[in-house]
Amino acid sequence: MTLNDALAPLVLLTAVRVFAPDTRRLTRRLLRAGVRVGAAALVEDRPPAPPWHTGHVPAARDEEVSP
Repeated sequence: MTLNDALAPLVLLTAVRVFAPDTRRLTRRLLRAGVRVGAAALVEDRPPAPPWHTGHVPAARDEEVSP
């Protein structure tokens, strides 16, 4: 076993410790961007809501309805 073989795990652990926060931040940022794009696509393809669901119900007519 050479000194390089003995230090390889230490070098690997140091690299993981140094770059893990940046990798995690980048991954979370990409996931958030993907969620925004997906949500925008869902809203864009969504059919319009029925009038009773949005609160914009047309005014009732003054005519009486015969039974």
